[in-house]
Amino acid sequence: MPSETESLAVQLVRALSDAPDGRPMQWRMIEHLDGATADAVEFAAARGWVQVEGSHIALTEAGRLLAKDLGIGRI
Repeated sequence: MPSETESLAVQLVRALSDAPDGRPMQWRMIEHLDGATADAVEFAAARGWVQVEGSHIALTEAGRLLAKDLGIGRI
């Protein structure tokens, strides 16, 4: 069973894949995303699912592929 942090990280990937067309490297404000706790962001970044710069976050190709594998987003 995934931890709460992992579940929130996957929710974060879902939120990023749902906006703007699920393309990788579309920057969004972290504070505007559901599930964007510090732990979830760190978890997703450590796995290469997202890239973080300051208060912005973007879905990476690895994150896009994760979303596709999980059947989430518009991928």
